Amino acid sequence: MQLKNTTDYAIRIVCHLAMHSETVTTSELANELKVPGSYIPKITKKLKEANIITASEGIKGGYSLAKKPEDISLFDIISATEVTMKINRCLEKDGFCSRNATDYCRVHKVMLKVQETYQDSLQNVKVADIIRPEKEEYFEPSYAVIKVNLSDKSYECLYSRHHSVYQGIKKAETYDECLNVYTDNYVHESDKDRLKAFLGSGNLTGHTSDGCQEESIFYQRRCETDADTYLWIEVKKCVDEKENTAILTFHNAKTAPNLVTNLEQELRKQKQDVTERYWHMVSLLGTVLNRSNMMEAGNRDDICFFTEKIYRQLQKHYPEYGITEGEIENVSHLAPIYDVGKIKIPAEILNKTGQLTADEMKTVKRYPVFGAEMILKIPNDSTTRELNKYSYEICRYHHERYDGTGYPDGLKEEEIPLCAQVVGLVVAYNDLISVRVYKPKLKNEEAIRKIVNGECGVFSNKLLQCFIVSAMQEEWMGKVKQRE
Repeated sequence: MQLKNTTDYAIRIVCHLAMHSETVTTSELANELKVPGSYIPKITKKLKEANIITASEGIKGGYSLAKKPEDISLFDIISATEVTMKINRCLEKDGFCSRNATDYCRVHKVMLKVQETYQDSLQNVKVADIIRPEKEEYFEPSYAVIKVNLSDKSYECLYSRHHSVYQGIKKAETYDECLNVYTDNYVHESDKDRLKAFLGSGNLTGHTSDGCQEESIFYQRRCETDADTYLWIEVKKCVDEKENTAILTFHNAKTAPNLVTNLEQELRKQKQDVTERYWHMVSLLGTVLNRSNMMEAGNRDDICFFTEKIYRQLQKHYPEYGITEGEIENVSHLAPIYDVGKIKIPAEILNKTGQLTADEMKTVKRYPVFGAEMILKIPNDSTTRELNKYSYEICRYHHERYDGTGYPDGLKEEEIPLCAQVVGLVVAYNDLISVRVYKPKLKNEEAIRKIVNGECGVFSNKLLQCFIVSAMQEEWMGKVKQRE
């Protein structure tokens, strides 16, 4: 059967929602997955009816999964969007056959078997399988082939993809001991009894037709690289009683591995492309600031450096902040755009050598709001939401102070986002050690003294302690010395 475009889009939508914990809007789905906006209401309606996704209304409305990714199969999604899942017309309803020969038609029997295999395979592929980081073993086609001597119940491993598994079970002297060791150590609890019953030596004989038997079942086997992850395995037994032999083959039960891995790679590439475009936009903002003589390229690099060093001290000494490597990297690279709002301030005010008037100072103090408004115009989706959040907070709140005397909103203490607190201190320090039209630059020790004494506004004790430790490091002092 050939799946419709809407089914392809439905799979992409569900996988995308599985990769994001927050609600995703219609516009975000259209932009990030390249799905025509007109298709989304129709697709999401079918997915809601199948209880695969949920929808919420309002300003923060959008879509999210109704179930865990591991509880949603490809079969669930496809059957929600396709009119029929049958691969052959004579299978569309029970008792239907173009020649009324369902009891003896070999074509019907073959198609019925293919249909069952097809549906079982789709049900075994979960959304969680698609979005998980790609693992070498996850879509390997074959794992092991075992030959069993039905006379003495001895066994021989003819092929093993993962020798670590075989090494753990080969010490068993008999086939049944081997089966017990394997099942107890590598098989999901819910499948253990069923697998032992299916492969036990007592069930390898006595059920043959003309001395031969071919049967298979599916079970979940623990992943070698992750004890909490299980792979669906199909085990097939081929029994020949005349030769007193049984061949057992174990292989991956996942279907369409190329489709799954390609879809995963495409989703990740789209996410990467969106992030790269965001950083390109940040780079352009930096270029604009340089060309407007608002910031020297060297100063921009120094601000990144100072921000990172203070952040690392905070991460080391104050784990309650929960600072991640991603936060350190993102905030330190975003820090230089703190004054992008100055683009909207008249140059004659910014470059004025004398004291600013009350009106001029009022105009200057509006630049954090201007910068934050500019950030809001940058495309925002689930991929760049965190970057947008940091950018907005840095631009709007870097002049807020811990005692509530800052601007533009008069936030105090922990109301001020941590990224804005750090960048605010770095900006104050950087201004002190830089030449400005209204003042000469200070030496490192004098700049540190002014910051600690509160002459540039009040900062938290935690932040000041981390600043002092950072500013006394040899690498920091070397960076400052280059500017003298």
